[in-house]
Amino acid sequence: MSILTKGKKRGLLLYMIVLISLGIITQLVPEVTGALTKTEILQYENMQITDEVKCYIVRNETVHLAANAGTINYYIENGVKVRKNTKILDITPHSASSETSEYADIVTRLGKTNVTLTQMNCAQTGIVSYYVDGYEGYFTPEKMATLKYKDVEGLKIKPVNLTRKNTLAGEPLFKICENNYWYMIAWVDPSNIAKYEVGNSVKVDLPMGQVKANVEQMVDQGEKWLVIMKTTMFYEDFTKIRSTKANIITQDYSGIKVRNSSITTDKGVVGVYIKSKNGDFVFKPVKIITSDGITLLLMFPAFMIRMGKKSVL
Repeated sequence: MSILTKGKKRGLLLYMIVLISLGIITQLVPEVTGALTKTEILQYENMQITDEVKCYIVRNETVHLAANAGTINYYIENGVKVRKNTKILDITPHSASSETSEYADIVTRLGKTNVTLTQMNCAQTGIVSYYVDGYEGYFTPEKMATLKYKDVEGLKIKPVNLTRKNTLAGEPLFKICENNYWYMIAWVDPSNIAKYEVGNSVKVDLPMGQVKANVEQMVDQGEKWLVIMKTTMFYEDFTKIRSTKANIITQDYSGIKVRNSSITTDKGVVGVYIKSKNGDFVFKPVKIITSDGITLLLMFPAFMIRMGKKSVL
């Protein structure tokens, strides 16, 4: 064997010894000296527990139908709040047309519930809406707790703008929506129902803004839970929309956010290690507010903290 070959083998052996030594040091030094211990600088943050759902709007509302054919004269604009018996419009009668009504489907869905044929004045105090979908007698406060997900999910709901020049007898003209309070309902998977509790307040992010509401009722329907939420807040589009995607914020917390791996225990007490001014790590108990499965929210001042050796989550 040549001197050059022996030299290469010695160099390779030395290289392997160095690698093994570094591996041992990397594993031992953090345990002994803390020199390579991971730390993180903490700050106060918010953590929200949310649920994405399809939300349905339920209102006290009355649809007014035309008693006779004629030309429509409007007095009140859409979205205006009026007192009971305020005149919304007039109809100047003319001979009935033989044409088929374009609102026949809506009239059929309405049936005889929540409609009136005799008044062009509003039947109650509320907000004027010229958008009708025909489900005003289906989504009502009296019926909402009995609605089933399998029946509702397939409904094709589209609000129709009723403003026009002429009307036929029996066609919808406008509706009045009570706005002192109204409801939002949503079907929630059983795996998410623990987020809700009757009497608790929630925040609902809708397309045109956030609405605060209270959980009024929870109905176990087997594969889904029906959650009924009541609100007194004004929402610009509430007289128009019937269904929309929504994000329900069931809990909203503030605290210090840390990784789960930062938590450790000392004599059965949950806490973290904080780095003191002299570089030592001192154990401090903490109160866990909530977790999203990856990070935790704590009640604790912002410090440099050591990654805990024992995870309790």
